[in-house]
Order: sequence, then structure tokens, then C-alpha cells
Amino acid sequence: MGIEAASTIISINNPVTLTDKIYDSILRMVTEYPEENGILTERYLISQFGSSKAPVREALIRLCNERILKSIPRFGYAVLRLSEQDVINIIQFRLINELGAAKEYMYKVTEIDLEPLQTYLVNLRKNPPRDVWGIWDENLKYHTMLISLTKNDLLVRNLTDSMRTLGRYYAQYYSREQYRNQFVFESNPHRLILESLAEKDYDQFLRRLREDIKDGERIYKFNPE
Repeated sequence: MGIEAASTIISINNPVTLTDKIYDSILRMVTEYPEENGILTERYLISQFGSSKAPVREALIRLCNERILKSIPRFGYAVLRLSEQDVINIIQFRLINELGAAKEYMYKVTEIDLEPLQTYLVNLRKNPPRDVWGIWDENLKYHTMLISLTKNDLLVRNLTDSMRTLGRYYAQYYSREQYRNQFVFESNPHRLILESLAEKDYDQFLRRLREDIKDGERIYKFNPE
């Protein structure tokens, strides 16, 4: 993946800092083109992004801390692949945490509490995401907004981290030519979840939330190796 492709990624995401831009581009490079980017070096990335050493190194440290890359002294950075079991573990984690949290907040939320989510979904339908990364980002945002009804920052952070990791698996799957057109934006399941919660139909709310979390099981048998 050359600098032209990397620059395209940067302009689409437009994060705040140069380190964030480089981080995002490297993440996409190793996710969508794992065979071409098995080992990365600082020198290669500096030349690709036309930047100084500091933001590249900061991005690499962050990717290592998130277990996306592994530093190999005097050699470079190796890509750590996600396994099918990794994905299954994350889905189980989400089911336990999101459904458990839902059983706590669903009896307490008010119409005012739900207004930000309702407004968010209305605006999202007007301006839907354009690619698999954008779709997953919106999915992450919706679920973190929902679990934030617990007012528990730890739950929000843990869910955010787990869904970011899961997003790598989805992006790797749907970046393959034969699957590219299968992942489309669909806001209706999220709307129905929120509708059930607003109507205080708690059994239906939990059922719809569970189905949405487990929706990705259809790609579990895909092996990115």
C-alpha cells in the first residue's frame, strides 16, 4: 500500500492530530492489506507519510499497546492477527456487559435520557456512512451511547476498546473483493432497539439488543489467515 492510498485514508478520516492520522492509516493498512504489510519499519512509514519520526513512533507505540502490532527489536513491527476465537470472546464479552448493563438502566431511563440517541439516529439517516470503517464507527458510537445510560465510564471504555478490536476483524473480512458489497449501512435494527426501550417493552428491547450484538456470527467461520 503506497502513500497515495494512505493519503486517501487520512483525508477521509481527518482526525485531529498528525499522530492520530498516521495511527488510523497504519491500522487500515495492516487490516485491509495484511499480506502486503506483514512487517513495518519506522523508516518505511516515515517515507510513506512524509513526516518526522516522532508522530510515526507515537502511532506505533499506541498500536503496540493495543496489541495490533508487536515490536521486534532491530527488525520492525509485526502485525498481530485476530483469530476466530478472539472474535467469539469479544462477542461473549459484549453480550455479558451490554445485556447486563441494559437490565440495570432500562427501568431508570427517561424520555430526556433517550433524546440524544433519537437525535443521533435521525441525523445518521440523513448522512449515512460511506464505507465499512464508517459503518463500524457509527455502530460503535450507537452502542457506547446506549451503554452510557448506566453513567458508568468504565463500562463505556471497555466496550469501546472491545468494539474497536472487533472492528478490525470486520474490516479485514469486508475488504476482501468477494465480500465488499455485503456490508451495507442499516439503521433500522438500532432504531427498533431504541423504540422498544422508549415504549418500555423490556423483553423485546433485550431480545433486539441481543440479536444486534450477535448479528456478526455469520462471518465467524471466515479465517483471515
